Amino acid sequence: MSAPPEPGPGTVLDGRYRLDEILDNGGMATVWRAADLVLERAVAVKVPRGSTGGLRREAKAAAALTHPHITAVYDYGEAVVADVGRVPYVVMELLRGETLAARLARGALPWREAAAVGARLADALAAAHAAGVVHRDVKPANVFLTPGGVKVLDFGIAFTRRGPESGPVWGTPAYVAPEAVEGAEPAPSADVYSLGVVLREALTDPDAPGELLALCDRCTDRRPEARPDAARVAEALGRAAGVPVGVAAVHQPSAPGPAGAAPPRNLTRILLEDPAREPARRRAWLVAGALVAGAALLAALPLWRTADPPRRPAAVPATPTASATSTAPSPPPGECLVEYRVTNRWPDGFQAEVAVVNLGDAPVDGWRLSWEFGRGEQITQLWEGAHRQRGRAVTVDAPGYDPRIPPGDAARFGFLGRGEAADRPEAFTLNGSACRAG
Repeated sequence: MSAPPEPGPGTVLDGRYRLDEILDNGGMATVWRAADLVLERAVAVKVPRGSTGGLRREAKAAAALTHPHITAVYDYGEAVVADVGRVPYVVMELLRGETLAARLARGALPWREAAAVGARLADALAAAHAAGVVHRDVKPANVFLTPGGVKVLDFGIAFTRRGPESGPVWGTPAYVAPEAVEGAEPAPSADVYSLGVVLREALTDPDAPGELLALCDRCTDRRPEARPDAARVAEALGRAAGVPVGVAAVHQPSAPGPAGAAPPRNLTRILLEDPAREPARRRAWLVAGALVAGAALLAALPLWRTADPPRRPAAVPATPTASATSTAPSPPPGECLVEYRVTNRWPDGFQAEVAVVNLGDAPVDGWRLSWEFGRGEQITQLWEGAHRQRGRAVTVDAPGYDPRIPPGDAARFGFLGRGEAADRPEAFTLNGSACRAG
């Protein structure tokens, strides 16, 4: 029996998403690098084979979540393609990097780096659990390491307590909790068990502290009630690795708050690189979509990988350090570019995304970006960095786990603010030197 026809390169779905090249071609789905012709950005498009119920569930699970370490889903649709028929698809952010499984295949991680990855994975799971979503397939192949941080992939078999589409008890046998194998209803504690197995695989450094190995043991306790919750695991790993957790997670409640009190539901976005828009010595960003939260949607497949060689995630420092120092090199005037965009506004609030591009020949270590707001705006929450504000003056320091901007590369961060946002501050300085504004 021949396989059903599939769309090919150049196909445009619903007049908007042009399929350019196949990134991964698995038994359950094909994932394409595609172009969003409306917003002019590179995206990943997943087209399933056979049953499409799981694909719709992926998008629904994504809509329930808001977190910078959960992959964003932009859109779901069903297009009619000539000579093919109805083609359901999900549009998601295009990730750069590699899976944790691929990284571990090359050798052991330093224990602080492994703890930092685990902290962000646990933080993402805590946000999902707070939204009533259980991942059900936590494993190294579903943890993606990008230049901008960790991303949790594949909520395709996620279980929610709000709808009938719970499906059977699925997962990867080596990581499934004992009670799940016996048919128990999916619960957050089962994800914590899988998290513990992943941590045990990642923490193979002989110098790893005994308390971290003991934490793995508590996570994989056969008794679900004896396991810590994901938030506590994130806190413990974050302290050990010297990285922040929790501050970047913005879970939106199902019922909206008072007008102006908080941003609209599912609003927070993050920044990622867009490999399709890289002029010489300038890497642009990819705005990750309005449901920051979604899920990279691929069971057991290291999907959405670009054609570029994998980049190893930034090493975690041996001890927590200040993000910037007074001796950090300053780029010559004009050798840096700041792209600042207000991406959303609501009553008395807004969201902005910033990319700091190093146009020079040397790396910038311990970067520090400063500017002044023009209308008295106030930052209420910032991710991928640390900020201080005095009046209108704002300073954002590099995160301690990734303080360097290589030549031609960019540092990215985003924030939520209070007040009426101007489109862009008038001037920026990077480590004391003026930057061009883009």
